[in-house]
Amino acid sequence: MDNALVCESSPVLNRASAFSYTCRACGRCCHNKRIQANPYEILRLARNRSLSTGEFIQIFLEVNGPYLRIRDDGACFFLADSRCAVHPDRPLACRTYPLGRWVDGRGRETFRELKSAPQREGVRGQTGTVDAFLDEQGAHPHMDAANRYQAIFYRIFEALQRIIRNDADLPEETRDTVAAGGPGRRPDIMKWLDVDGMVSAACQNRNTSVPVEMDQLVTLHIASVEELAIPPKGEEP
Repeated sequence: MDNALVCESSPVLNRASAFSYTCRACGRCCHNKRIQANPYEILRLARNRSLSTGEFIQIFLEVNGPYLRIRDDGACFFLADSRCAVHPDRPLACRTYPLGRWVDGRGRETFRELKSAPQREGVRGQTGTVDAFLDEQGAHPHMDAANRYQAIFYRIFEALQRIIRNDADLPEETRDTVAAGGPGRRPDIMKWLDVDGMVSAACQNRNTSVPVEMDQLVTLHIASVEELAIPPKGEEP
């Protein structure tokens, strides 16, 4: 979560902190924001649109990163007449608004209120708790999935640091090419977001059937990313 979006007067909150929010469905919070989507969220949104995750990525994500596309007027691509067209499967950032969620490398979780959208009609209060609000928004499965993907992110980061330390002569332009596919192209790492593509390839290699349940897809996807991105100890370049 971008710290620039945080309300400066907002205290640090936890799940037991007093908080409530009543949405008035004005749609103003769905403008001028970059909504990042992790593989679990992409999977749910793809199913909502009756697409594969690969198709969803090509149609609905920005070219240069895992962000939902926005229209020329700054509105989310899925906003229709002040209503979210994918509301049952909206990303975590949309579910927690007007709260931002942070989880550090040790798994410590905090929340802070975000700056209000101009002329928003939602009402903030303290008649409940952060956890009750999250439960009302169906956020817990999304947070669990986000935690699983964040854990592998830290492992990938550590593995990449080991590789870089052992390959200090790697040219800078080569590192840039690895990080990004080139001007106007999707970064190569974006293929890791394609749950269906990666799971299908993994199942084909293992001669097993592709699971249908979302949790099983996520579990196999994480295992596939680990296999590709994290070299076994002793095998780093």
